[in-house]
Amino acid sequence: MRGPAFGADILAGFAIQIGMSINTVPVLMRLPEGAADSGPLAALERLAEVRSLTSWRMTAVAERALTALRPEGGVYTNRWFHVRRDGVAEFEGDTLSAWDDFEARTGAEVIGLWKTAPREDVVSYLLIARYDTLDAWDKSRFFNRTDDARDAGWMERFRRRREMMVDSSVITTRCLFGSG
Repeated sequence: MRGPAFGADILAGFAIQIGMSINTVPVLMRLPEGAADSGPLAALERLAEVRSLTSWRMTAVAERALTALRPEGGVYTNRWFHVRRDGVAEFEGDTLSAWDDFEARTGAEVIGLWKTAPREDVVSYLLIARYDTLDAWDKSRFFNRTDDARDAGWMERFRRRREMMVDSSVITTRCLFGSG
């Protein structure tokens, strides 16, 4: 979705299920290269329904499955990872190299990973993934896996990346509109 009023590609909008106020609508958008974000954000703020706006300027680490951003069912997790600056390269390596195995064993679809500039020696990442159901997401958690699944390489890489994090949080959403 692209509109001259926004000056950005609107990739997806999400309705909160768990973890934030239901009056919040996370929107994923891509600005043209070198564009200031003030224009698209000002256009969003002018919408009558918008009471307040918070934004994060992020860089794509990997946009993997933007076509999976679709409103026809499914649960989308918006997970934030806050990583020590000295662990950024290892965190990204472990995350990206685990995705194929993780998807094959859990049925998840990884949409993408984006990051902020460092603040106080911490880099924040946003990972968006799609699951068929909330139960499917719950069963993909390492602590809910069976013993044989715990041997999967993706679980070891995810364990290592937890050592680099200072915090993590997740919200579950459904996709209102998307580029898929």
